[in-house]
Amino acid sequence: MKLDLSEENIKRVHEKCKNQDEDLYMFLKKEFPDMDIEERLKYLATILNDYLEDYEFDEKAPRHKDEGYSIVKFYPKRHITK
Repeated sequence: MKLDLSEENIKRVHEKCKNQDEDLYMFLKKEFPDMDIEERLKYLATILNDYLEDYEFDEKAPRHKDEGYSIVKFYPKRHITK
């Protein structure tokens, strides 16, 4: 799979993730199961760089451990409209 960090693709992946109940990294891992971890982390970093305000994390939550990396769990914020 080719790494596509274009603005359009990052927005598409972000929009898809917003509708999930799992954290961003696990969503990316399921969405791109054959992708190398370094490339998956590039997606994670790019999405958070562009859309950080749409995610939240719990500092006390355990991190993911994957191939020697310690990864913070960022969850999509649930926007409540009245």
